[in-house]
Amino acid sequence: MSGFRDAWPWTEDRLRWVIAVFAGGVSVVGTSFALYGTSQSFVIVAASRGTLDLLPSDVVASIIWNFGDYSFALALIGLGTLLAVVTGAVSHAAFQFGRARSGDAAGLALSAVLVALLVALLVGAPLPALAPAVAGTGVMGLVVRMLDGIDDEQSADRRRVLVRALVGVGAYNVVTHAIGAFRGVGSRPGDLDGAAVGDTDESEGDSIDAKLATAADRSLGVDGMSGLVVDVEDFYTVDINPRPPTTETEGWSLSVTGAVETEREYDYAAIRDRESVDQFKTLRCLGDPIDGEQIGTALWSGCSISDLIEEANPQGSHAVLRAPDDYYYSMPLSMLADGLVAYGMNGRKLPRPHGYPVRALVPNRWGKLNVKWLDEIEIVEESESGYWEERGWNGMDTVNTVVKIEATNRLSDGRVQIGGHAYAGTRGVREVQVSVDGGETWEAATLSGELPDTDTWRQWKYEWQPESSRYNLVAKAVDGTGTEQPRARSSPFPDGATGWAKLTLNVEL
Repeated sequence: MSGFRDAWPWTEDRLRWVIAVFAGGVSVVGTSFALYGTSQSFVIVAASRGTLDLLPSDVVASIIWNFGDYSFALALIGLGTLLAVVTGAVSHAAFQFGRARSGDAAGLALSAVLVALLVALLVGAPLPALAPAVAGTGVMGLVVRMLDGIDDEQSADRRRVLVRALVGVGAYNVVTHAIGAFRGVGSRPGDLDGAAVGDTDESEGDSIDAKLATAADRSLGVDGMSGLVVDVEDFYTVDINPRPPTTETEGWSLSVTGAVETEREYDYAAIRDRESVDQFKTLRCLGDPIDGEQIGTALWSGCSISDLIEEANPQGSHAVLRAPDDYYYSMPLSMLADGLVAYGMNGRKLPRPHGYPVRALVPNRWGKLNVKWLDEIEIVEESESGYWEERGWNGMDTVNTVVKIEATNRLSDGRVQIGGHAYAGTRGVREVQVSVDGGETWEAATLSGELPDTDTWRQWKYEWQPESSRYNLVAKAVDGTGTEQPRARSSPFPDGATGWAKLTLNVEL
């Protein structure tokens, strides 16, 4: 035994415990991942939903705006590690308890039952817990038996047994995680059939391609920032789950229910057969900070959401938009008057991360109201709290005016160029003003042409010949009503970020 201790800084018993806990815990998580991918039955995904509900709203908000698109990845890594330790420790403790009283079989049975109960509690269903519990317990028990056999071995043989145990556990989990990763690769719908979604007249420039070309022509072409229309692959996403629902059009329908004279149901073909609208619209996340990137504009294709509601003859004043991932939002029917049920994005079928088969588009409002994967419109008689309202956020009002500094360039003639986007909802952007001296003096920036639809951003740029090596840049926007955005900066929580954009720029002379 001394040789084993000489090789490792920990005592033999402690090292065995760590290896056994590791083997059982990661195998529970790995088996769950292999069977269920990143669906709601995956133990980490289920735990993440519960954790979000338990955490204070300001903590959740801080995670979202500080880590953005990496929020879920970091959350899954952290929760995965914690769950592996907890399930592994429970599995090992139960095994040793049962083993000491009635032998290995009793220990394994007790371990599997307790781990299954723990996983079932997290997932909310017994079936997804069975296989991970049995597999994790089995791997843990096998490793314990292997480690028990090293007592009579020489030091070199002990190391070989230890290595074999670790390699075996590692190989099993490489396979399970590879299977889970393969399951997690969702299919993405392809292009829309045809150049456009409805009846268009290309001679009048009404086709999707013509509209996208118009947007490209009106862009300022500043290096380092997106055009007036953001590519689908670069468009931001914010979700309450790590993977979009895998809804397919076959068997899917959008229903109008609740306080209506006649409930209606529309399948995907019926939605696509309706009079189509192609509309530019900017979306901005309520959690987007002044210097954030959770904002973008696309050309959306869809049909009128208010027409669908009117066909059911609504008897209430509000609509609750619902999605299969348990996301929902309530809003007055008047807010949906010019809204869309969108099924296309930049001339393609709506990609799954952005709401396939359909999503809601609500004019002049924060992104959180534009419910993705929409499958029900419930008419109610009074307002109800939405998903994020129940977690402390507000943001039911119109979007705040925002200007962003996104690009800094040195031109061939020595001038410095800065640029970005400005957005004020349907109020539009009348002017962007720039200061290079911390707000002492101001100059008007050059604005891009406006997109054909009102609820969209504009690009801006400003150029000057530098005379010093350091500049304190400030930018502010004036909306279409002549109202200047507030100077004071605030965090996104709970009403959306406000304030002027600022940047310190060092220049080589």
